[in-house]
Amino acid sequence: MPATTSHARVRFVSVRHSSGRRLISVLDRATLEAYTHRVAQVAWEVEANLSQHVLANRVAACSTDPLELRLRPWRSERSAFFGRLAELTERWDTLVFADVRRCYPSISPALVGAELRRIGVPTAGEVESFLRGLRADGVCGLPVGPDPSAVLANAVLGHVDRRLEEIGLAHVRWVDDVVLASSEPASALSSVRRALAEIGLRVNEAKTRVIVGAPAAVLGRRLGSPTGRIGTPTRR
Repeated sequence: MPATTSHARVRFVSVRHSSGRRLISVLDRATLEAYTHRVAQVAWEVEANLSQHVLANRVAACSTDPLELRLRPWRSERSAFFGRLAELTERWDTLVFADVRRCYPSISPALVGAELRRIGVPTAGEVESFLRGLRADGVCGLPVGPDPSAVLANAVLGHVDRRLEEIGLAHVRWVDDVVLASSEPASALSSVRRALAEIGLRVNEAKTRVIVGAPAAVLGRRLGSPTGRIGTPTRR
């Protein structure tokens, strides 16, 4: 039975996850609608600035009237992710798997606001203020669970994609799971650490893996990850 705690606008539900337990934020209807409205206003700008290497939580449709924010089906996204992995393993026999430590809780309102301003979103301040307001309801960083959080997380983590592209490092990203292909895995991992540090985030060192012999070690696994964690993308 999931453990549940409540605040004025947010109910927290602790659920089992393949990597442990996760605290899901269940927003009341009015709060979720307000959150969705603010993110629907910026979603297409976020999408326009995302790399082709991002293969989860991409926006399929959004509008403010009627209110809608819909992500691409995660099963098709996962199939595309597997396809990209196959492409990487055709050229490289070593892959590095890394993810972000406490990803959503570590993405502060200020970090979201800064990234939205960088891409020229005029309502960046409104989104940042809304997230700050959720702190009083016990939310740390981005609320885990709602689809609007997935869009904002992609906006922030896009910084990592840009840095890796700048140095020509082949990679693919599934939410906060980054898979890098390199003949120098230590250097590749250092690049991810630096990119995350620039925005105040950190690699989860305990879940970092270097896989040699990628086709057998990766594509032979149904979930496509050495930790078996790549699945439904929005629950971070």
